[in-house]
Amino acid sequence: MSIEASSTGRGGAEGQLIGERVRPRSAGYMIGSALVLGIALFCMLLFIFLFLRRKPDSGTRIWVLNHTPDQVVIYNPHDGVAEKKFQVADGLRGLTFSRDGASAYIFNVVDVVNKFTKVDTATYLKQESVEVDGVPQGIGTFPDDREVAVITGSKTTGEAGGFDVLSMVERSTADPTKPRRMWRVRDLQITHKIAVSDSGDRIYLLDAKSEYLTIYDYINQTVDKEINLHGAAEQFLYPRAGDYYYISVLQHNAIYQFSKKDDAITGAYIYSYADPEKSFHNIKLRYMDIDSEGRYLFATCYEAKSVAIWELGNPDFAREAKDVIMPVGPEQKGYVWSDVTYYLPALRFGLKGGYSERLNYIAGGERIAVDPAGAFLALNDDEGAVYVYELFEVMKTLRRRDPVPEIAPPTRNLPVLEPHLIITDLVRTGSGDVEIRDLQIARPRVRRQGAATETAEDLQAWNH
Repeated sequence: MSIEASSTGRGGAEGQLIGERVRPRSAGYMIGSALVLGIALFCMLLFIFLFLRRKPDSGTRIWVLNHTPDQVVIYNPHDGVAEKKFQVADGLRGLTFSRDGASAYIFNVVDVVNKFTKVDTATYLKQESVEVDGVPQGIGTFPDDREVAVITGSKTTGEAGGFDVLSMVERSTADPTKPRRMWRVRDLQITHKIAVSDSGDRIYLLDAKSEYLTIYDYINQTVDKEINLHGAAEQFLYPRAGDYYYISVLQHNAIYQFSKKDDAITGAYIYSYADPEKSFHNIKLRYMDIDSEGRYLFATCYEAKSVAIWELGNPDFAREAKDVIMPVGPEQKGYVWSDVTYYLPALRFGLKGGYSERLNYIAGGERIAVDPAGAFLALNDDEGAVYVYELFEVMKTLRRRDPVPEIAPPTRNLPVLEPHLIITDLVRTGSGDVEIRDLQIARPRVRRQGAATETAEDLQAWNH
């Protein structure tokens, strides 16, 4: 007896033929098939999305000058990938950004013809090579980027005995291949650091063999004033943000804060009081930077293998000069300014050791840079690794910790913050040598593809 199958076509689905019979498909079979097909399509779409999605990218880039070999390496701090590597010239010495962040000035101390190079920070293309009369060893940028102040050294000894102010828009009438020289200062000892004021009317100069900060009046082209630091300066920071600039003096174990308005010393930032149980307490402060709002000062202490952060002007961390006890040693004067307020850090933290290339090594921090966009903190160690921290996480740690002790504990007792990532492709292997000559974070000029999802409120949240 045959089975009629005419009813199976009413639901829109064909039955399965078995001999001369047709068995209708169940509703569960149809639902299961649709579910499997839907999951397969979802997985395919998810894979395509993950593969093709735009990665968050704020446009921030870390610029590293690696001396061995002489390369400029530009990293994306989001993923640690080297976005660009290029060679400018032998003997890379330093890096300076223009005030608007559009250009980078890279200078070197070894070249057949002494030049510095201007590079576009968005495209990494060379804009100009500028020949100078001497070995370029430092550059101060003017607010309008129409002029630069360049430390120039002897072509035979390399010692920098002065500086030139050069026009970036006018050529020399005597030699059109060179920029027009606006001013020249010579007969100095060993010119060390140079900077230009926000108004462009003053030039600041540090001499490695002098205890004075010399301030030049550029408009009248004369010396305006000299300030006795009572010790040779190591580093000079004239930031775009804030009302102050900073000078570190190794012999004092301190970073001094100066007013941009009148050049008065308004504060001293120290890592720790001297430890009375140690005859020699080496806690020098060298490299430093501030955040984009000029509220926090960051510095590395190489000997303590740590980083210190000060909240600028916070009275909770202020100490009167009469109560401050500074270390005294072979290279330490223990000098204290009697009329200056001293500040202890709001946070000290150690560096994370034990990355794969150096399993048992705890690094000493060297150069340090803060992201102008407020997202990252970067520093390098003495082995060539670059540590990248999310600034938001660092500031959260600072807020929830108790005030630090006046005498810094041993490095092993410091908190260790987990970095966002550690870039180790420059770390030396075997008997190789690595020397990072400079490390800075460029101001995001172009929002590249995959612009960051962080909003301005996210980037500034830690300040509130």
